[in-house]
Amino acid sequence: MEKKKVRLSQMLPAMEETLAAGGTVKLPITGTSMLPLLVAGRDTVILKKPALPLKRFDLPLYRRKDGAFVLHRVVAVEKDGTYTMCGDNQWVKEPGISGEQFIGVVEAVERKGKLLPVQSFRYRAYVRFWHALFPVRKYLVKLRGKLKK
Repeated sequence: MEKKKVRLSQMLPAMEETLAAGGTVKLPITGTSMLPLLVAGRDTVILKKPALPLKRFDLPLYRRKDGAFVLHRVVAVEKDGTYTMCGDNQWVKEPGISGEQFIGVVEAVERKGKLLPVQSFRYRAYVRFWHALFPVRKYLVKLRGKLKK
C-alpha cells in the first residue's frame, strides 16, 4: 500500500480542531533540525494543545511568519513574552516567536516504535545534556557530518 503525502498546511484546520477539543495529533518527523533525537522517516511526535506560557525546553510545533512549519525547542522565554527557539541539530537561535504562532506542543516522542513521554527521566536527561553542549554544538554537528561521509 502506497503512502500518500499530505502537506501540513492542508491538515492544519483538522489538527487545530482536534487539539482545541483536547485531543492529540500524531505527526511524522521531516527534516534534520531535531537530530539526534528525532530522525525523519523513523520517528513521530504526539502533539497536544499548548498551555501558554510555554517553559524552557518545551518542544512546540509553530508556524513562522513566512508560513514554514517548524518543530524546535524553547531555549529561552523572554521578558516581553516572546520565545527564543533552536533545533537540537542547530546552533543559531531564532528569537521573537510569539505564543500565537504555536500550533501544538510535544507530549511524547515515538522513537524506533517506543513511546518516550517528555516527562520521563530519560527524555529530560537527554534535553539537559544536549542543551549543556550548546557552546560546542556547532563543532559536534559538523564533526558528525564529516564522520558520516
